[in-house]
Amino acid sequence: MHIQPRPAAGVTLIELVTVISIIAVLSVIAMPALGSLKQAGASRSARSALSVAINQARISAAMRRQQVVVCPSADQASCDRNLRWHHGWLVFLDGNRNGEHEADEEIIALNQAQPTGIAILGSRGRHRIRYQPDGTSDGSNLTLTICDGRGTGAARSLILNNSGRLRSGVPSPDQAAAACSAIGS
Repeated sequence: MHIQPRPAAGVTLIELVTVISIIAVLSVIAMPALGSLKQAGASRSARSALSVAINQARISAAMRRQQVVVCPSADQASCDRNLRWHHGWLVFLDGNRNGEHEADEEIIALNQAQPTGIAILGSRGRHRIRYQPDGTSDGSNLTLTICDGRGTGAARSLILNNSGRLRSGVPSPDQAAAACSAIGS
């Protein structure tokens, strides 16, 4: 009786190397797109978190009939005197109306530093947002520009007017360039 040999099951080394090469090429092509997608998500998340904090401050001021302050804060305990919001921020009831967080003043919300590669830069002259008991914001208009590693073309803004209303927008080229240059600082 003659037994016929079975064909070998499996893949050859050449087939395996070919498949791995194709996967490697496709991965190299997809990486920049995935990185861009990740940066876009982080930027959107930062913009959303800051919007929520600012709106929460406005609502708290009106409901509690007290001044509420939102300020950049790297330590989440005191206000920083700079325009960089990406290190974190603080929302608190300002009982003594001095614009600085004191130990006896209630913290309403805080946010820690944003992921590396995200920068949030405020406009000159505005180191904090003060909401009055009627929900208005004193001072000049404020623009907060959010930039990520995708560059100035992808930068977005949050604009706060004196009535306390917050809206989204596209920053000027100068604002976008300033915010993007603050990445990593």
